[in-house]
Amino acid sequence: MNDYLINLVTRICDRSEQLNDSQTISWQALREAEQLANHAYVPILYQYIATEPDKEKRRAAGFIIIQLSRNTNDPEVIRFMLDRLRVEQEPDMITAIQQDLERGPQIPGYMNLDPLLNNTLSLNNNVRRSALFALRGTNNPQVEEWALNLLKRTVNEYDIYYIVLLLHKVATKKSLPALKRLLEHPRQDVKGLAFATIADIEKEKEALFYARCLLRGQLKSEAMEAIYKYADESAIQAVITRITEMLSKRRSSGRLSLETFKNGFTDLMLGMEFLFRFRTVKSEVKKTFSWITEKRAEYLLPEEREWIQRNLVMNKG
Repeated sequence: MNDYLINLVTRICDRSEQLNDSQTISWQALREAEQLANHAYVPILYQYIATEPDKEKRRAAGFIIIQLSRNTNDPEVIRFMLDRLRVEQEPDMITAIQQDLERGPQIPGYMNLDPLLNNTLSLNNNVRRSALFALRGTNNPQVEEWALNLLKRTVNEYDIYYIVLLLHKVATKKSLPALKRLLEHPRQDVKGLAFATIADIEKEKEALFYARCLLRGQLKSEAMEAIYKYADESAIQAVITRITEMLSKRRSSGRLSLETFKNGFTDLMLGMEFLFRFRTVKSEVKKTFSWITEKRAEYLLPEEREWIQRNLVMNKG
């Protein structure tokens, strides 16, 4: 194989001590591989992966080739790695390939997904769940139907979460009945993810449902996010009621980690962002903001105080 690639594979497999700034030789090599865009390396790596007996080196080469696929827009690399799932026998190698596929470019919808679909039935937890993760990277409509069928036959609560995570990415209206049933699931994370998926499918159509959930105290964080994303002024009173409830007592800063979404907002910040849209036309919104700033400023978390400063104090009127 090409000397440079041999050297890169060797460095990725290096397990020696850390270098400066806690960066190991392997870490630096992985970052280097992420930048590669020389398509001439692809057929070389095909041959290397097909013939190399050392699984750690095959693993490293697989990582490199997925980066090349991303950087050169070559979908055939994805087909090659899907085919490798039929060849590799050890669960850790199969899991590694599926993790690479998950992090790689989108899997074209025309490719044969049978290796991944079959692996969702594996007895090995890591194989099964990494396959479900990898399937999030394709728009093939077959995946939704497969996930719904899995949901019918699966009793493992952890697997149900991973299946719903897949549906969160691929679900259409076809999945709504199954998702609504999951709103009664005993696991909070399953219920929350099902709710968020329903909201992303139904959008503004179910705005009153999101408001009712917020008022009833059901999936409050998910309901607030759905309102923030999709609701109109009909949800104003529900949001004001929830904000009043949240600021009825002091909260510890530790609550931030529980309330923060991936966009970095707490529930309260999402509610204030929503109300802010109506601040000039709804008197109850103005009154709520006045109550927060004048009566409840001490109850705000630091991030929420910054929001008030940025949006209300610096932009009065």
